[in-house]
Amino acid sequence: MQNIAPSRIISRRANQLLSLAFLLGAIGVFILAIGIVMFIVNFVNENSPSFGLFVGARTVIMFAAIVLILIALILALRAATYRKDNDLALGTGRYLEQYFDQSYTFIRNVSKREIGYVDAALIGPPGVMVFRIVNNTGVFMNEGANWLKRDKNGEWVTGGINPTLEDLADVRKVRDFLVKRGFQDAPVYGMVVFTQDPQRVALQWKDPQLPVTHLVNLYASLQAGYLTSQPLDVNRAAEVARALYA
Repeated sequence: MQNIAPSRIISRRANQLLSLAFLLGAIGVFILAIGIVMFIVNFVNENSPSFGLFVGARTVIMFAAIVLILIALILALRAATYRKDNDLALGTGRYLEQYFDQSYTFIRNVSKREIGYVDAALIGPPGVMVFRIVNNTGVFMNEGANWLKRDKNGEWVTGGINPTLEDLADVRKVRDFLVKRGFQDAPVYGMVVFTQDPQRVALQWKDPQLPVTHLVNLYASLQAGYLTSQPLDVNRAAEVARALYA
């Protein structure tokens, strides 16, 4: 199995954002300097009929400069926080490597503008399995798409997480992305994976909208559903993997 992540692509995207942030920041600082000069020096006499227009222009210039600088800071922060890899997905991929041959591709940290961020996807002849990988501990109950967690008093409370809804959204976006690129024949599934050992996270479920499993039981869970059919040939699966990776 190929266990890969588009780290170079993400790094290039982060560098592009950083360059754009620098450019906008430089323009903003330049405009801000002009605005400050206009506040210090009145280029129009206060008694002139044009003074109000001058004050308005000065205000607009200062406002535009501040907006540009704020946008530059946001872009720089986004560039700095791009996730070039996902340790949880990396561990999941290493677990799966022992079970799958080279006809399967495991892509960590899927990050595309049309899709957004996805923890990981397994692509092979059965189609695409989109994973939401969770590292939380405790006792959880999954009913349909809802999640509850048992508190210290033994009561069920809102879980504070909803990996099912998150993964359903990821599945929809991945499916739409593939359909637009001519891969209508590629089935897209979803699964929630908890990486902690069963001793640290206890899972209960009732009519779950998506399969839920511990990492140690992941392959068995895939055998029970994902691996039961193979609608794609090896070459077609490879094309799907390239579309999601490139």
